[in-house]
Amino acid sequence: MHFRYRMMGDLPPQDSPALAALANLPPLRSVQVFGQTIRYYDHGQGAPLLLVHGLGADADVWAYCIGPLSESFRVIAPDLLGFGRSAKPLINYRLNTFVEVLDRFLQALAVPRLSIIGNSMGGWLSAAFALRFPKRVNKLVLNDAIGIVAGSVQVPIDLRPSSLQNMRDILEFMFCDKELVTGELVEMVYELHLVRNDGPTIAAMLEAMEQHIDALDDKLHALRAPTLLLWGDTDRLSPLSMAEEFQRRIKGSRLEVIPHCGHIPALEKPQELVKHVLRFLAE
Repeated sequence: MHFRYRMMGDLPPQDSPALAALANLPPLRSVQVFGQTIRYYDHGQGAPLLLVHGLGADADVWAYCIGPLSESFRVIAPDLLGFGRSAKPLINYRLNTFVEVLDRFLQALAVPRLSIIGNSMGGWLSAAFALRFPKRVNKLVLNDAIGIVAGSVQVPIDLRPSSLQNMRDILEFMFCDKELVTGELVEMVYELHLVRNDGPTIAAMLEAMEQHIDALDDKLHALRAPTLLLWGDTDRLSPLSMAEEFQRRIKGSRLEVIPHCGHIPALEKPQELVKHVLRFLAE
C-alpha cells in the first residue's frame, strides 16, 4: 500500500474538498451530543459497523478502510469528543466520558445494535461499551487495543506531542516501517495536532492509562460479544503479550496477527485489516 504521502499527516487540518479527494472519503457530517458537536463519516448500506479511532487520532485514520468496508456495511466513523474536528470541552476526560458520548451518539443516529472495530484507545472504549451495553453489540474487533495492565510495557517515549522531534519519535514508535516517517509527514502530523488542539484530551487519557484508571483486566470475563483480536506483530505500545492477555480473559476470542505491522494497521496494512475484519464479520 503506497501511502507515504497520503497518510493521516497529509490530510488537510480543516474540512475541505481536498480531503475527500485525497483519500476518497465521504463528506463529514455532524450531530449534537450533550450540546457538543460530533463530526463523523457515515457511508454505505447494510448492517452498521462502527470504527473507533485511537488516542490523538480521528476518523481519518480509517481513510483506507472506509471504502472497502462500506461495500458490505454501513460504516460509521466518528471523531471522538476531544479529538479531530469534534468539540473539545475542557473536562477531565475518562473512559466513561467516551462511553456515555458514544451511547448518545448512536442514539442520535438511531442505531440500536451494531458491530464495532476499535484501535488502541478505541479498542479500550469499544470493549467498555460492549460490557456496559451487551445487547447492542453484535461483534467486536479489538485492534491493537489498550486498557489492561496485564502484558503491558513501559513506554520509552513521551506520547504527548510537544515538538517536531517528539512527533517523529512517536510516529517511529508506532510504525513498523520507519521509512514511512518522512520529514514532510512529521511536520504535517505535528501541524494537525496543533490545529486540532487535542493535547488536553491526550494528557487526560494518558494519565488514566499510566495510573491504571478504568483498566478492564477484571471485567473482560463478562464480555459476551464474539471478539476478534487483530494485532500488528511489531506493536511496541500494546505488544503481543497484551493481545495474549486479552485472549485469555475474553472467552472464545480469537487472535489474528498481521506481519510486519505496528500499532496502527489501518494505516500501515489496511488491506490486511479489511480482509480479517470482513472474514470475521461474515462468520
